[in-house]
Amino acid sequence: MTDFEEIEKARERLRKYFLPTPAVRSEVLSDTASLPVWLKLELLQPTGSFKVRPSMNGMLANLEQARAKGVVTSSSGNFAQGAAYAAKRLGVDLQVVMMKGASEFKRKRTEALGATVVLCEDTFKDRWDTTYRIEKEEQRLLIHPYDSVHTMGGDGTIGLELLEQIEGEFCAVVPISGGGLISGIATAIKHKRPGCRVIGVQPAANGSMRKSLDAGERVTVTPGPTLADALLIAQPGERTFEVVRRLVDEVVAVDEDEIRAAVKLLAEEQKLVVEGGGAVGVAALRGGKVAAGGLPVVCILSGGNILPSDLAAILAA
Repeated sequence: MTDFEEIEKARERLRKYFLPTPAVRSEVLSDTASLPVWLKLELLQPTGSFKVRPSMNGMLANLEQARAKGVVTSSSGNFAQGAAYAAKRLGVDLQVVMMKGASEFKRKRTEALGATVVLCEDTFKDRWDTTYRIEKEEQRLLIHPYDSVHTMGGDGTIGLELLEQIEGEFCAVVPISGGGLISGIATAIKHKRPGCRVIGVQPAANGSMRKSLDAGERVTVTPGPTLADALLIAQPGERTFEVVRRLVDEVVAVDEDEIRAAVKLLAEEQKLVVEGGGAVGVAALRGGKVAAGGLPVVCILSGGNILPSDLAAILAA
């Protein structure tokens, strides 16, 4: 099965659970960029993030095992909530491994959806060691938050929707963490319209994908603090790195001031509550870092789970 075929299968699996999210034109950003600019509103998904797509797809693709043995995943934020939502809808027992230092706000929201949170030490290595131990000891189905065929397949359904919502060639600007979202979207878009461009955006505090591309192999970095906490990862996925190398046109970085300014603009001008990680595409566009080649631009607003205190501080600044 090709990656694109998995995306098509994912759309059929997910069709009864999720409606397509809107792609709306932004007049203020279009005027600023002198190009048509569209915003893909994944923040309107249940749990406020696109992560419900890949987590639900992973469970549906292996539903018998998921219900019989339960599921385990590793996440300290949006994927945890997305997986918890999917597990609740599908009647699946879920354990989520989180670092002790993860946001209490996100942990409580994950538990409120019925998942069991297993806390580990504050390193990505310990989080994955704990996850793999639970997978082996309890024979649970592992749903990987970014580096699996089913995860990328679920993410790729966003690309299929964009192909139906935007006429002709366009430039998709996509947040990058482990690479699942951009890999799925790039696979879908480039398969149907190879003349489209796909540009990835990371916070400067975590340039793991950009540094890996520069090195020609996956490298491990130490992520720094950032408002775009949903995009923190020490190393890109093995599968996703190869897809990004093959299909993504460019990966750029944005700094913290640019991210905050994008969150503020989206709230004030578009009336949209967008988390830092979801706003990085708009930050890159406003910073002149998106080489769209004259094509219309689509910024993926991947999530809206920003702490109310952080949003209040940004709006007050």
